[in-house]
Amino acid sequence: MAWSNSGAALWVCLVIAVAAASISYTITMTELFAPLRAWSQKLGHMIGYLFTCFYCMSHWVVIAAVLIYQPRLIQSEFLVVDLIVSTFFTITLSAMVCGVLFKVFLTAMTMKLKKKEVTEALSK
Repeated sequence: MAWSNSGAALWVCLVIAVAAASISYTITMTELFAPLRAWSQKLGHMIGYLFTCFYCMSHWVVIAAVLIYQPRLIQSEFLVVDLIVSTFFTITLSAMVCGVLFKVFLTAMTMKLKKKEVTEALSK
């Protein structure tokens, strides 16, 4: 399904970006996918790296989603050019969302470590 209305295409790109950030972060950072990451390491350095880098993984998730949904932020005679522009726009949005997710993750981990340190210090 091609999204030719620019407003609808922008919305589709935003949804793809948030979904791609969530999917890539989940695959590369959570324990649920640790076995997949371990298996991918055996396939070679670059494949293994793909499954540990949420920024890298988000590119591939965005590319797949743009090929499926085909949002066209610009309208030209060349579908491929339109989809490339939409892809890189969406990758940029996804990178921003990944950055926010990562910042939230680091903040949560820092709080958890501080709480653990305080608990250990009080128990001594």
